[in-house]
Amino acid sequence: MSEVLTKDLRDLVNMEYGRIIKPAMQVFNAEITAIRSANDPISAAVNLIDASERIAKLMKHLSEELRTAVAQEMKETGQFEVEGKGIVASLRAGSTSSQVTDEKALRDAYPDLFIPQPDKLDKARLTKALKTIGAIPGAELTTSKEFSLTIRRA
Repeated sequence: MSEVLTKDLRDLVNMEYGRIIKPAMQVFNAEITAIRSANDPISAAVNLIDASERIAKLMKHLSEELRTAVAQEMKETGQFEVEGKGIVASLRAGSTSSQVTDEKALRDAYPDLFIPQPDKLDKARLTKALKTIGAIPGAELTTSKEFSLTIRRA
């Protein structure tokens, strides 16, 4: 394996960990400590949810960056398969798909490839119209019976 590329992977992990993962984990750990001694565990739980969601986003970002870097290193070193602990990463060719370059020519040559589309209801416009107008025959405003927890920055 290329020493330069391996060093780049280590540098990427160390940089991302020090820059974003470690501070987020420190916040998460502080929220865990806070919920254990909180008089109001619901507020503390909301803070813990926020910290957890931040970590999830950061980890997803890190895994995407690592996936790109590992694929690049595997391409450059000629490795098509690498084993981890109970997992195997392998390079494979991109998926094959079609691309239309001249829709008219394609339609003329193979009209059966085109599927007629049924009308599609614009639910966002319908909801807006119901809120504005009030009553529209064949439609009504409804509210879900289930509650959902929304967390936003204060």
